[in-house]
Amino acid sequence: MKFVPTEAAKESYEGAYLVTGFMGFGFVGALSTEYLVEKLDMVKVGFFITKYTPDQVSYSEKYSLELPFELYYHEKSNLLVLLNRWIPHEVEKFRYAQFVVKWAKKNGVKAIYGLGGLDSSFKEEPSETLRWVKTSYYNGPLPQAKPMVGGLKVIGPLAHLLIASEIEKFPMLALLPYCESASRQDPRASAIGITELAKLIKLEVDVSDLFAKAENMEKEMEKLKKILEMSVSKKDSYYI
Repeated sequence: MKFVPTEAAKESYEGAYLVTGFMGFGFVGALSTEYLVEKLDMVKVGFFITKYTPDQVSYSEKYSLELPFELYYHEKSNLLVLLNRWIPHEVEKFRYAQFVVKWAKKNGVKAIYGLGGLDSSFKEEPSETLRWVKTSYYNGPLPQAKPMVGGLKVIGPLAHLLIASEIEKFPMLALLPYCESASRQDPRASAIGITELAKLIKLEVDVSDLFAKAENMEKEMEKLKKILEMSVSKKDSYYI
């Protein structure tokens, strides 16, 4: 496992924040990190290469070949975004998390912020928007929201990253906005997560596009629901 820098890479990222996420519940982590990279016009500064690197790539005119685990940097805000386009192989999920945390420590990163999704059925109050969980070594600002208590658990690659951060005595905070569905993208949850992150690290980023995307998706879902209801109604009418 290794980190391969691009020509745009810096020798150190002293004081930078590292933001990352994965393709988990509501695709919040993946969607949020992709949005930050595009919206902030970030520069690709390297790749994380694993022993069992996933056999998939994509291509864009802006960034050329897109590998599974890429690192981007925004100099103005001193922000790093680790864009996980795929999930690490099962046998090396924890090793990947450990490697990322150790790389962050070695390169002067101040803290890691993770973004993920949480099932909205766990809401205790309708006004709740997210929960959070942190390592013992995170002493930075916290959201005005409840932590993940009461038996709620973080699972998957984000959990591995929290475990690795705790073991390495490194500050990490995970933000988990509530999602309506596990199987489809939830841009509203991503917008909420990014907005909260921006408050904590004093980042300027416009999330209006995500909210607009969420509204369009909700309108399409409502249309589909009405079509299905009409279809069922017509079918039932044959038996009157």
